[in-house]
Amino acid sequence: MSCLQINSIVPVDNSTPTSNVDVHQDICIDRDTGKVTGTETPLSDHNAQVTLLNKQFPTASGGFDIRLLSFSVSYHLNQCPALARGCPPLTDLPPANLTAVIPLGTSLTLTLPAVPLQVKKEYVDAGGEVFSLSLPSYGVTYTFTAQTVSFNQTFTVSGTTEVTIGDFLRGGFTCTGIIE
Repeated sequence: MSCLQINSIVPVDNSTPTSNVDVHQDICIDRDTGKVTGTETPLSDHNAQVTLLNKQFPTASGGFDIRLLSFSVSYHLNQCPALARGCPPLTDLPPANLTAVIPLGTSLTLTLPAVPLQVKKEYVDAGGEVFSLSLPSYGVTYTFTAQTVSFNQTFTVSGTTEVTIGDFLRGGFTCTGIIE
């Protein structure tokens, strides 16, 4: 008998592990001239590296490969600080098909969307807090639909990670002027 487990969910921004989800592209303005002197790296999808393991039950004499069929992403508000001006609900991502097989005793790491650009835009447009130290925390839940290769039994497994959404300086962006 095999068991599919989620070993880890690591939020990443451009391959850098971080649970801070940036929703605002900062620009640097010269204090004297008012001209733009620098621009932060453009916003992009915030992803997660999800590692799944096909593990044999300790008391079982055998196991089987597991086929991943699909995944979905849902959101829930973990914490809305009292000083936050907005902590809007986020729209779940629709299910997406997967075509991967995880052999018994092996793991597979997938890079999947965590907070894509469309969700970042939705957050800002809905009045989500961006520019304070009182930023909301959201849970990002991944639900995988899978199937045993030998017996074609379908099942689901879920795991959650936490992200903080707001304005974060990314990619080594620095400014000696005014940040907007």
